[in-house]
Amino acid sequence: MFSIVHVILPISDQPPVEAIRASLAPFQRGGRGDLPDEWLTFHDETQVVRDLYEAKLTFTDDGQGLRIEGADPYYLDTDAVLREMARLDRKRWVVCFARTIPDLDTFYAQFVTGLERHPVTGGYGRWLNPLGRWDWWDLGGRFDGRITGGRHRSGPTVSPISSGPSSGRAMLESINAALNKALDQKSSPLVEVYADNNIEMVSRLLEDARLGHDHAFPGAILLPPNAIEDRFRWARSWPTLEPPETLGWLGLNERASWHEVVVAAYARFPNHWAAGVAYHL
Repeated sequence: MFSIVHVILPISDQPPVEAIRASLAPFQRGGRGDLPDEWLTFHDETQVVRDLYEAKLTFTDDGQGLRIEGADPYYLDTDAVLREMARLDRKRWVVCFARTIPDLDTFYAQFVTGLERHPVTGGYGRWLNPLGRWDWWDLGGRFDGRITGGRHRSGPTVSPISSGPSSGRAMLESINAALNKALDQKSSPLVEVYADNNIEMVSRLLEDARLGHDHAFPGAILLPPNAIEDRFRWARSWPTLEPPETLGWLGLNERASWHEVVVAAYARFPNHWAAGVAYHL
């Protein structure tokens, strides 16, 4: 899913590209190896593992892949399941692991992947960035020109100002190329992104927001660094309007509309500038 965030920044001696990247950096999604350890907290998934352990699962190997019924198999090691099915000489396997494996630890060791044990609680989970909001981003991107109220140009975009290479981005590009090949279609030409189409003074955005112009209302607003704690800087309208602490800081209550949040945020920083950034979440 893609959305647009207006990154509000002060006018300073810091190069604008560095300012955009630095402001967005704490909100990168990721885990161990992707981000500094001090950015991460443990996301406990013990109940998910227990649900898998206790569920009645049906595995079917139809030669084209493994079909799984009965529970969310996200953390299930399907290669381990296929090895066990081969050992049992079965193409269809109905099993409740809680009846065949003595305890949760043994099940985790044999059939769960992608999770770690917490060194203190012993719970199963992942170390993730609790502030994570984006997988990758581009200045403008598919919302090229929107922040300035310009007419959006259709087609894939190319921007030199971005979060850089991403496995997720590469996968989507590969899928798109494969679909175009299957449909015997040519890929759409790349649309070059220009910086001046994707930055605007906040004072202008405030005027446009008060007039109700759609382009002044992004899916999220990133408040300037040091304006408030990082965990409260990213205000968003979806899936819920949050965080509530930011609403209070802006002088609003929990019944505020997104229109009111955006206007209040712009009103706090009229002498700043903003970049329109497309991000994948």
